[in-house]
Amino acid sequence: MQHILDYYSQPAMITRLEKYSAFTQWLTADPGAVYQVAQGLLIHDMWLDKYGIEYKAENAYPQETAYMQDLLDKALELDGGNLATPRAPGKRVIACCREFSTLMCALLRAKGVPARSRCGFAVYFGWTGDYEDHWCCEYRDGGRWITADPQLDPLQESFVRLWASQNEKQSGVYKDQIRNFNPRNITTEDFYTAGRVWKLCREKALDGVKCGISCPINPAWGIDSLHGLWFVRGNLLRDFAALNKVETSPYLVRISKGLNWKSWRLVGAPDKDLTDGDWKLLDKIAELTIDPDGNFSDIRELYQSNQDLRVPDEIIRR
Repeated sequence: MQHILDYYSQPAMITRLEKYSAFTQWLTADPGAVYQVAQGLLIHDMWLDKYGIEYKAENAYPQETAYMQDLLDKALELDGGNLATPRAPGKRVIACCREFSTLMCALLRAKGVPARSRCGFAVYFGWTGDYEDHWCCEYRDGGRWITADPQLDPLQESFVRLWASQNEKQSGVYKDQIRNFNPRNITTEDFYTAGRVWKLCREKALDGVKCGISCPINPAWGIDSLHGLWFVRGNLLRDFAALNKVETSPYLVRISKGLNWKSWRLVGAPDKDLTDGDWKLLDKIAELTIDPDGNFSDIRELYQSNQDLRVPDEIIRR
């Protein structure tokens, strides 16, 4: 187990913060404080109106893929104060859930704390009964992995509780569960990793059309849906890559920037173009991601040996 913890306690390309070593050496290693640091630097693009602010292009990172060091550069460009000081919403970097989880992951790794970003689906955002595309951060504490969602500050947590309690389409079971919901300690009934959702869909226990992103579709994106098994497949591949410390952009981020996923065949191809071998491979990696520690060696070997599973350079270009 120690070699696994050693692996996840070290940064990789996207989570390196060498430029900010003075800050990370000074910063406490307490995960609760690190959670708040990430929260205080970023703001989710789909939540801007809830904070009473409008989208400003100068608050968004310009790169194709947000590397965590670049996010800190942008944060200081907007506000030159200590990075541990929470910014006003209008002074934060516009980002998405992947940036919240991966920045927390990067800061924890800089402190030597084992951490990894996970891509999957949040039940607590599915107030209409859907499984909503989302990223969380897992970190090791007291001999176990804890899942946290640093995107959820008090404002967002309050909205989540309100929506869950008011929406009649939300299951009665989850309405009861939301009373004990804790974004600093997410349960497996709150957040489903992509591999788990893939298995449920393949076993016909869950309909893929319930899984995706609940937001209006811009005609310029050239798509007619943000739900389906094809979407779950993309998240499965992103989660598998993240377990190999390659925390790539979410689906919609690239699409909204006028980019695409064609260079990563298993993400970009329609379901009808997948071979029997492709389906078997996807089923296999889904099974591996259910227990990433128990399957660590297989996850690493398969990612390194199979080109279809590795994130193409074009997808993680800055």
